[in-house]
Amino acid sequence: MNSPAQTQAARRRFALVPGLLALCCAAAGLGLAAHHPLSSWGAVLAWLALAALAARFWLQAPLILLGFLPLLGLAPWSGWISFEEMDLLALAVAAGGYLAWGLHPLSRRKHLAVSRRGLLLTPGLGLLLLLWAGAMLLALQRGFADAGGFAFGWFQGYQEPMNSWRVLKSFFLALLLLPLWLEAAAREPRRLSQSLQWGMVLALLGIGLAALWERLAFPGLLNFSSDYRTTALFWEMHVGGAALDASLAMTAPFALLALLRARRAWQFLALMGLGLMAAYVAMSTFSRIVYLALPLSFALLLGLRARQARMPGHSQVSAPLASEQRLGLALWGLGFLGAAVLVFVGGGYRGLAALMGAALLSLGLPPALWQQLPAQRRMIWLLALAAAGLLLGLGAFLAQVVPKSAYVLYALVLLLNLALLVWHSQRPPFLDTLGATLVLGAWMCLLGCVVVVAGYWGGWVAGAMAGVAVLTLALLFLVMLQRPSLWPWTSQDRNSWRRRGLTLTALLIGAAGVAALDGGNYLLHRVGNSQADSQFRMQHWRQSLGLLGSAEDQLLGKGAGRFLAQQYFSGLNDSHVGDYRLRQEEGRNYLRLSAGQHMLGSGEMFRIWQRVDMPQGAVSLQLRLRTSQTLQLHIELCERHLIYPDNCLVQQREIPAGADWQPLQLELGNAPLKSGPAYAPRMVAFALAVATPLGQLDIAELGLRDGQGRSLLANGDFSQQMAHWFFSSDRFHMAWHAKNLAVHLLFEQGWLGLGLFGIALTLALWNLSLGAGRQHPLAPALAAALLGLLVVGAADSLLDAPRVGLMFYTLLLFALCLQAGPEREASSPQSKEA
Repeated sequence: MNSPAQTQAARRRFALVPGLLALCCAAAGLGLAAHHPLSSWGAVLAWLALAALAARFWLQAPLILLGFLPLLGLAPWSGWISFEEMDLLALAVAAGGYLAWGLHPLSRRKHLAVSRRGLLLTPGLGLLLLLWAGAMLLALQRGFADAGGFAFGWFQGYQEPMNSWRVLKSFFLALLLLPLWLEAAAREPRRLSQSLQWGMVLALLGIGLAALWERLAFPGLLNFSSDYRTTALFWEMHVGGAALDASLAMTAPFALLALLRARRAWQFLALMGLGLMAAYVAMSTFSRIVYLALPLSFALLLGLRARQARMPGHSQVSAPLASEQRLGLALWGLGFLGAAVLVFVGGGYRGLAALMGAALLSLGLPPALWQQLPAQRRMIWLLALAAAGLLLGLGAFLAQVVPKSAYVLYALVLLLNLALLVWHSQRPPFLDTLGATLVLGAWMCLLGCVVVVAGYWGGWVAGAMAGVAVLTLALLFLVMLQRPSLWPWTSQDRNSWRRRGLTLTALLIGAAGVAALDGGNYLLHRVGNSQADSQFRMQHWRQSLGLLGSAEDQLLGKGAGRFLAQQYFSGLNDSHVGDYRLRQEEGRNYLRLSAGQHMLGSGEMFRIWQRVDMPQGAVSLQLRLRTSQTLQLHIELCERHLIYPDNCLVQQREIPAGADWQPLQLELGNAPLKSGPAYAPRMVAFALAVATPLGQLDIAELGLRDGQGRSLLANGDFSQQMAHWFFSSDRFHMAWHAKNLAVHLLFEQGWLGLGLFGIALTLALWNLSLGAGRQHPLAPALAAALLGLLVVGAADSLLDAPRVGLMFYTLLLFALCLQAGPEREASSPQSKEA
């Protein structure tokens, strides 16, 4: 046996590896933070705070990493794209986690048994990851070589060497964190898995809040007719792409799983609200592939979870529904959605809101309705229908005589329904029949008020359509009243409130979908244009893969990050996009701004821009520039979040050719800009573009002043390279992306990279559905998230967005290593100490 001194020495040696990793990550993280374009000291302090947080809660580090990920993207302010805040976050989590591990090492004997760990890296998986990392390094080297050799730069663009590192760094950051996840799983696997779940839920919350702000600030919360597609804080969509779509597809399944597993009412309600917000955000993307990805991933999650429920030892939150109850629930849901279509067409949002109020109250109808004799049930229904008919006639008359009376009447009947439900829940037993009659009568009257509201808003045709809808619902209810086994809510199930809440959430999401489809011309246009768009994309894929000429290119790819550059030099007009490069002359920087070869409409121009403060009064612009050809310079000052300028000051000025630098001063006028409300402020950006195809313009100095004499631009002489400057191609996106995940991987990494990716993904899905991880509580959500990303990946590249890549690779590594362990594990003193 080893002596205590030998044991302590072994512990110290074991702590050396994580300690060295912590030091390396700290050096890299602090070095990056010290070069942050916005504030080096602020970035250093924020990095230290994150590292300290990660060290204190290192067993829950996935919560910190994933929860902050969608919000930490400051490229439109900083100008950083090769490096970004995601790198600082990952390095802070790694440095803090490895430091805590090094300070609190455990001997192998004190880890949980292998069978009890939530994650296990087998030798086979280790070999696969080693081969995959080698293939990634080869793709990185080929990318550098294709760009003319490695050249470091803080602000390089998408055609320069550092772009190869930009698109691959997510994989290596995820690998860097893998040993930390494995060590946490060897100590407290349940805490680790919970942190992964809640990290993804927190990420979805961040996405939702950012998207709500964007919709409130710019197009409007209920505006589904304009072609404004939500981007949230995913700056990677400045040249198109589906970063938001992929993030929704990966995070939403974890929120659904958390909702299904929630045991406390407040938690259930909070997650219901999050689900509704996520559904709204998904609809506001106008992305057809998201509308397909989310239902498919949810179906997989529910299927895997249902199979888990049949496995021995699985605890269920609520009893499953009988087959007839499932049929009744489906009929009731479809009935309401069909009614929602008819009501919304004529009655608009007001009629739909009234119908959803009736849907909400239908979930509270008491089981006493089905406990009567058949004759009593028929009598109750007839009396309720008669009362509803009388109130409908009265309401229709009042709506013609008294303005707004339809809404007042609906509100009064709604309050009556609520009061009766509360009263009936506390009734004496002998009042069952009377109470049930009153409750059902009041609810039927509320259905009648839906017709009144719709007719008042949209006229008699809208009222007639709403009448058909509510009469159909009433008849459907009669069928269910005559067959009590169809009704899904029973008094015996104490957790039926959960099922009612889930049903209400589904109905509200369905109603929102009806409103978006019927009320949004843009969405209908996109749905109708699906076939033509798919043919255009297939042509784009064939053209892209046609650039893989040699056998070596097909096996190994053109190199990471080289898709845009290869398209640029392909000779096709539509692939020759705009660009910018920093140059030097006499020791001073200047910017060379180039236009693409394609047609340059307002949305197709390649812009460089900078966020500025809200200008006051008249705005003037000073430039020093030169060009070898006469061209048109496009200047704009607009309200802008990312790719949709609004309320602009726009000028186009012809710049004559000349070999010398030319000074230029322009009066742009008074900006018609609005700051927006405090809870949804609008942002302003100044932008420049060359509006002449293939035009090149050199810019040495820029100055922008408002009527109060304030200088609005930072780094106008480019002395800090591209700090504070950003770029976008607002509506010309195809040349920037392969628009398919498999095509993207095949083009940049060849069959080698695509094959290893496919093997890893297949093994992960096998492990979650049929392998060692199938009984793990997180397996359904992980499988659904991976499927969602694959579906979205059928229409976009995805992994050329680093934050999407880091989220995906983290989930993939968890899925590969996941194994089912006991739901509970004993907490050791060592784990509490850590």
